Amino acid sequence: MKKLWFLGLGLSLLLVGCSDAGSEEGKKEESAKSSEENTDAAGELMDFYLNLTTTVNGTDIDLNGYEAAVGGETPPTGDELAKLEEAAAVSAEESAEAVENTEIPSGLDDYKKDIEEFKATLAESYTLKAEALKAEGEADLSAAEEKMIEAENQIKAILDKAGLVSSSLVNDLNG
Repeated sequence: MKKLWFLGLGLSLLLVGCSDAGSEEGKKEESAKSSEENTDAAGELMDFYLNLTTTVNGTDIDLNGYEAAVGGETPPTGDELAKLEEAAAVSAEESAEAVENTEIPSGLDDYKKDIEEFKATLAESYTLKAEALKAEGEADLSAAEEKMIEAENQIKAILDKAGLVSSSLVNDLNG
């Protein structure tokens, strides 16, 4: 009877040991899979960000030129200023449209809501610039600049959440 009891106890311990090893192996596989998914999402997020900034930099050239000219030592006046403002307004509208049309990759579903908010804020910044440039009198871009700072803070939070080094959106778009 004692032999049967020891045999049963031995088999029980063996089964418990095997099941623990299997669960640890499963945990390691899950951890590796989760880490790989995070790396993939971080890569897709960087691709999204770089694609967005490259696209916008292709459309906001006249806007950046206007801002540089107005902030220069001898700002333009009269007809020259009017032409620069008109071109900058069109550039700002195209930039807002480019931001809105930038698609969010399917691998970023965990960040989708935050990215959509970021895109809306950034597009609003460009829309505010366009409206200010079209308005009569001197263009006041302060509200648009505040929106740009808000968008920069949003993308920094998204990049930080993904474990990426945050970048300066303002520098990336105006640099």
